[in-house]
Amino acid sequence: MPGFRRFTLSLTRSLTFSLTRNLIRTLSMSLLLASQHASAVSLLEQAAAKLEASGFQGAAIAAKGDKVLLEKSFGQFGDTKRSFRFASITKQMTAILIMQDVEAGRLQLDQPLGAYWPDYPNQQARNITLRQLLTHYSGLYNENAIPDFHMLHANRGDNMQTFATEICAGKMNSAPGSTFDYNNCDYMVLGALLEKLHQQPFAQLLRERIFKPAGMTASGLYHAGMQDHPQHVHGTLGGKPEPEVNYASYGAAGSSYGTAKDLLAFDRAFIKGTYLSEKTRAEMVRPNNVGGAIGVWAYPFKGANEQQPTMIVERQGWIAGVRILNLIDLQSENVLILISTNGDLDLSQTWASKGPAAELLKALLLTGKK
Repeated sequence: MPGFRRFTLSLTRSLTFSLTRNLIRTLSMSLLLASQHASAVSLLEQAAAKLEASGFQGAAIAAKGDKVLLEKSFGQFGDTKRSFRFASITKQMTAILIMQDVEAGRLQLDQPLGAYWPDYPNQQARNITLRQLLTHYSGLYNENAIPDFHMLHANRGDNMQTFATEICAGKMNSAPGSTFDYNNCDYMVLGALLEKLHQQPFAQLLRERIFKPAGMTASGLYHAGMQDHPQHVHGTLGGKPEPEVNYASYGAAGSSYGTAKDLLAFDRAFIKGTYLSEKTRAEMVRPNNVGGAIGVWAYPFKGANEQQPTMIVERQGWIAGVRILNLIDLQSENVLILISTNGDLDLSQTWASKGPAAELLKALLLTGKK
């Protein structure tokens, strides 16, 4: 049966060719992906080397989606798995809790505080809207007017209800909505409102609605009786060891802590819609005319592409000798976290494509595209 043999031989050759072609394609794709990953790591490592050469002390984590592309400590920082104060990144968490209640219909952003807290001690403050509290246009008394308010020796404890109804209920600095004033009291009042609304401690709300959904297993909220762990990250201020601070005295404005892994998990949950619907999140990150949004800042970063800037959601944290910069690119799922143990280092210039994070962010955006 010569015809059948010829057919069989032809089929065998065809199948062999097809399999070989598919194998070559698979290998080529694997090599391309490996090359792209190597390129990404190379660009990030080059930017990290520049940061190290500048004398930066701290740590950096860069990620695209679920993949960590860079995790590096600088100077004497040590293990990147150590816990550190999240400081004002807590404000972003508090803002998410508020927005969850807005989404559920329990709160409205443009309703006054008095609608939910009719006996708030400062009568004028009852006219402040929740949006004004969230964006620092409340006009509330600023606790930073008391220089040692957050110092450990002041022994002010951790009772957020007391902070909200006593110190923060003092004489207002300006009329609601008239003046921007970055103020921890805004978020202490919001935290106290959440406690009243849900009849739960703020720490429990954080644990159940922020930490657990994201898998933040090493995170928590400082309380006054909590001993400072020796492995907790500390820094310098004014070239000297930082002063002793009562981390619990910031409450919903800055008392959370955790690891870089946990902070990245928080960012991933924010990106993936674990906390909020896309519509509610869009409302939260929509910037006003100076870049301020609800619990965060948002701005177009031009460092990677002048013609097509990338919208970045930024949240900073700073207590004494430790500063944190948390940058999120929602569209392409890029995350950059910078932890500095130099409390004097300004991390606020990324929006202008300047400062310690700008080169790293540029490298991440150029190599983290889908």
